[in-house]
Amino acid sequence: MKRLIVILGIAILFIITFAVWFTFPKQHNKVLEGIHYQLGNDEEIYEVTVGIDGEIRRNLIGTKTFEGILDIEDEELPVPKDERNVTIKFDEYNRGVIVYTGFRNGVPYTHSYGSIFVNHDFTKITIQKGSWDGEEGYMITAPAKDYFDAKTISNELMEKFIQEPL
Repeated sequence: MKRLIVILGIAILFIITFAVWFTFPKQHNKVLEGIHYQLGNDEEIYEVTVGIDGEIRRNLIGTKTFEGILDIEDEELPVPKDERNVTIKFDEYNRGVIVYTGFRNGVPYTHSYGSIFVNHDFTKITIQKGSWDGEEGYMITAPAKDYFDAKTISNELMEKFIQEPL
């Protein structure tokens, strides 16, 4: 009987330790070099730097939430710099929606930037900007050096979401 209690105690301690480790926020502070491009147009491409500064939390069922700042260099946003903190909830496809919220002159506003797909450790990202379609939508992908690189990474990250490769 005593042995059973010890085994159950160790098992419960292991489960609690795992739950704390699994749900503990992980800090991400990265700078990724990528490109901004339009699908179907491999000539309109320019380099972009994406800064990621925030933390990822997982709940017990594995759903991820990012809280922090996504800074896309030279990107004009109608959102004041001090209100660019964003909360992104990711679904089963590792896709989230980038929506900025705040108050302007006492009136609430939202600005939807687009959708983001990420890998498990935020070392690869692809962003579908604004209203998007798979033939001529604008995208930001990092790390990527050229159009082919960007499409390869985008197809990898969006594999479970899109029906056909880009």
